[in-house]
Amino acid sequence: MENNNYNNNYVASEIAKNNKGESDAIEGYFKLLTMPNLPKEFYDDIREIISDEMNHNEKLMKWVEKFGGVMPAKT
Repeated sequence: MENNNYNNNYVASEIAKNNKGESDAIEGYFKLLTMPNLPKEFYDDIREIISDEMNHNEKLMKWVEKFGGVMPAKT
């Protein structure tokens, strides 16, 4: 993917930085799930939010791979 209006590695880096924010949010939401005695609806909503954040994480990684040109190692 090449374009004279941007640097692919810079774009990949910015996306990865934003993706870190998604991962940090997921971590925080999992911590909320450890809090006792909150309404079941709260836990259900937090799990839904985690799922949404994981979806964002997956989409952002696709773009990091596309712009950065580096694929994850297969083990």
